[in-house]
Amino acid sequence: MTPMHTEVSDEIRSTAALYSAGALPAAEARTFEEHITDCAVCRAEAEAFGEAADLLAGSVEPVAPPPSLRERLLGRVAKPEPDSGLHVKRANEGKWRATPFPGVTFKLLHLDRETMMMTTLLRMEPGAFYPKHHHEALEQCLVVEGDVRQDDVIMSQGDYSLFEANRDHSRITTERGCVLLLISSAKDEVLE
Repeated sequence: MTPMHTEVSDEIRSTAALYSAGALPAAEARTFEEHITDCAVCRAEAEAFGEAADLLAGSVEPVAPPPSLRERLLGRVAKPEPDSGLHVKRANEGKWRATPFPGVTFKLLHLDRETMMMTTLLRMEPGAFYPKHHHEALEQCLVVEGDVRQDDVIMSQGDYSLFEANRDHSRITTERGCVLLLISSAKDEVLE
C-alpha cells in the first residue's frame, strides 16, 4: 500500500500532471488510480490538473489535420509492440551514409554490441569500388540488386556469398551499380 500524503511535492505534481494528460504508462496509471481513492492530497492534484487540461483543450480552435497524418498514424499502428521481440526497419527509415570511397554509401540496419556483428546495406554506384579489406569474422553477402565482382567471380541479383573469417577480401567492383545486404564484423579493416 502506498503512503497517504499530507502535503504536495514536486513528485506528486509531476505524477498527477502525467496522469491527467494520459501520459503515465498503463501500470503506473492503475497504481495511481488506486492510490488517489484513499489519498486526498494526490486526488486534489489530479483533479486540478484534469480541470486545467480540459480548459486548455476547450480553448484551442479545431484544426484539420494534414492529409499525410492518417497514413503516418496507420503506419505506426501497424508496427508490432516493442516488447514483442520483433524489430522492423522500414525501407524509408534510416539514413544512407557516405564512406571514404567515392560512389559507396551504406545504411546500418543493426549492430549487435556484444558480438560487434552488424547488418548493413551497401550501395555502390556504377564503376565504384570497395577497397581490399580484412574480415575479422565470417561475412555473408546477398546481392539485392545490380552486379558485383571480386576477382573473377561475378554475382548478380539474388546471388549469395559467404566469406571466411580472418581472411583478406580483395577489391570489390561493380559495373552497373549494386545494393548488397551484408552481415559482417564492425572490426573489419580496410587494407588500401
